[in-house]
Amino acid sequence: MFKRVTSLLAALCLSITLILPVSAKGVTLSPDTIVSKENVNQVLESLGIDPRELKKADVSSNDSVIVTVGELEQALNQLKKLPAQIKTNDNSNSLKTNNLAASDFCTGLKMLYYTTNLGGSFELAYEVASNYSWSKFTSVNNATVTVIDNDDNLLTTFTINKREVGAEVVSNGNKAQLTAKVVVDSWLSIGSVGLIKVGSTTVTTTKEWNATTELPQCV
Repeated sequence: MFKRVTSLLAALCLSITLILPVSAKGVTLSPDTIVSKENVNQVLESLGIDPRELKKADVSSNDSVIVTVGELEQALNQLKKLPAQIKTNDNSNSLKTNNLAASDFCTGLKMLYYTTNLGGSFELAYEVASNYSWSKFTSVNNATVTVIDNDDNLLTTFTINKREVGAEVVSNGNKAQLTAKVVVDSWLSIGSVGLIKVGSTTVTTTKEWNATTELPQCV
């Protein structure tokens, strides 16, 4: 009878050991715990992130980068506050006009620039090449966009996933208009371990430039 009870207890202990999660093996996380390759899965799970989404860093990454659980959680909460959709419409132009220009400057190429004012962790910088003749836009081309990381947080980074950027001349050459739809992915940097995508923000932008404020005024 004693041997039978002992065998049952041994079997029960073995079953409990097999079903225990890795995080229960005496490892306790705190805000000061340093994130490493050994505990990163446990850390991500504690933050509600699927470890399978982790993109491992290159072998050449700086192994001296130190990140704590508390710093990681703070950066994650910052990224979670980013909206899924943003719309910007900037058609305002200064009333000031350019000075009259000599005829030598009445045709040419003018670069047009616009940086969004999203008030968040990133901005989008647009650039359009325009051709003009006698104070009128004649054509626009080469519309591009880049993302600017402006939150000064080393644990967050942003990349452009998709972009639809175009420009055209409108109002009989009096205006150049940019329209864009850009999807920006936000990433959490886990030191030298890797990156994990937190979310995406779709930014829809409309911007107009007036010929009277951007081009030489020729008569």
